[in-house]
Amino acid sequence: MVVENFVRESIKLGHPSEIISTPLFCDGDESILLQRLNELAPTTFLSRSRAFAPVYRSTRRQLGESIRTADIIHVHTLCNPVNMVVRRECARHRRPYVLMPHGMLDPYSLTVRRWRKFLYLLAIERKNILAADRLIYTTAEEARLARNKLVSLPKGVVIPLGADAPNQNCEELASRFFERFPKARGRRQLLFLGRLHFKKGLDRILMALPSMVRNVPNVLCTIVGDGSPDFQVALARVIAAQHLEDYVLMTGRLEGALKWGAYASAELFLLPSRQENFAITVAESMQMGVPVIISNRVNTWPYVREAGAGLILDEDRIEGYLEKAIISLLQDGDRRELMGKCGQQYARKNLTWAKAAVRLLKCYDEVLACTALA
Repeated sequence: MVVENFVRESIKLGHPSEIISTPLFCDGDESILLQRLNELAPTTFLSRSRAFAPVYRSTRRQLGESIRTADIIHVHTLCNPVNMVVRRECARHRRPYVLMPHGMLDPYSLTVRRWRKFLYLLAIERKNILAADRLIYTTAEEARLARNKLVSLPKGVVIPLGADAPNQNCEELASRFFERFPKARGRRQLLFLGRLHFKKGLDRILMALPSMVRNVPNVLCTIVGDGSPDFQVALARVIAAQHLEDYVLMTGRLEGALKWGAYASAELFLLPSRQENFAITVAESMQMGVPVIISNRVNTWPYVREAGAGLILDEDRIEGYLEKAIISLLQDGDRRELMGKCGQQYARKNLTWAKAAVRLLKCYDEVLACTALA
């Protein structure tokens, strides 16, 4: 999604791109994604092999030819063997590259499979990071956390990601959502939208929900998204154990008008994550005028604070404060309305894909100017 939107907006500004990726990132829908991306820009998927495909001669030749004909290369991942090939081919053809870690240098992310990542960073990936002409972060918080964890990093630049809410009337979007999910009609919706995973803090929301039900009897927690089957089964068990079936709506993954209808029909957006890099859903909520309640481990929190778009809860005390924060905003319509308007104004000015592409192209220009002087 990030690459697709960057490429689309850059093309509008007269800068074509070529996309080279791997089906390992496609969750099995590579044929659909490949067709969609090819309508936007020439797109190639490399071999499926997780470890050794990038070092095969044909893959090196393929990457090398694309790198040779490019002005600048943008790498969107870490801990992938393809990065080593990109570094070597960029050096061979004297082409600059920028690297976007997407939160993978966050201390929380580095603790997942800790020793494997530590050894890979030490032996291979550190060279790829240090050779980059820029590290591109999506928030100042991501940059700060990366610098605290690793020393001697290349120059960094912060480029916030974006969201582009539809121009459709919110009442129409909400109506379509209610037609599909009549259980939500007439309810005071608390929206969670995103990948279903432990780190997202869904357990915290469900823990606070019984008390909210007592204070706001017509509340409904709408959970939009999908995840591993095991995690979804575990969620269903927690909901059943607390007798919350009437107060939780699980829609699965939604796209298009139905997704935006979920935002349009919600009173609050909740993301009490244990770690989150940019969280495009926060920008989408703000664009739709929905106040947000997030933890300070969601790296977008400085934008929320600057906009006055919601409440930011301290990770160390979130279990005790999440319920109070939700109830306080549900009971204060004027405050909710003000937060929604402030967030919408801020996001439509600062957090759009068009704005993100302009910032990215400026970064490319600076790198190319420095390369020309070298």
